[in-house]
Amino acid sequence: MRLLAFLSGPRLALGILALLFTAPAWAEDPAAEFDAIKRSSLKGIESIDVVVLEAAAESRCPDLPNAQVQTDVETQLRQAGISIGPGAAAAYLFVSVVSVAAARGHLYGFAVSVDLQQVVLLARDPRILTFGTTWHQGGMGVAGILRIPEYPRRMLAQIVDELITDYLEQNPKP
Repeated sequence: MRLLAFLSGPRLALGILALLFTAPAWAEDPAAEFDAIKRSSLKGIESIDVVVLEAAAESRCPDLPNAQVQTDVETQLRQAGISIGPGAAAAYLFVSVVSVAAARGHLYGFAVSVDLQQVVLLARDPRILTFGTTWHQGGMGVAGILRIPEYPRRMLAQIVDELITDYLEQNPKP
């Protein structure tokens, strides 16, 4: 009887409202939360310095020199209005394109990776500054000899487009 009296009236209404407006931990989407944090880390970046990582000779993508990758990425960023080069609030965009020949050189497996790194403070000790990857996207694929370097370049362009979209969402043009 006391339980019914306790749950009646305003207390019951307040309890129902509390349940409706608080999302339980199991209802949250960790992947969406991570993506939101990843995008928000781009806010305030004034310029991006592009660094193409040198692949070992046996894993270089045929007919796709690093200079071409550098030019492709920088051109895409510039066309989107993103400044290139070191700056006060700079970030470093590390780009990697590698491939491995299979089936007597007629088929290639390839991987594209784009990592944006910037100076971060460690949560466990804010006195420590280090570089950390705050945005990452990558992919793998397979292409015949006639589609190398086209397919890796296309994948790279799509990944850089994702970065540009996220960057412009966080840094809208006035």
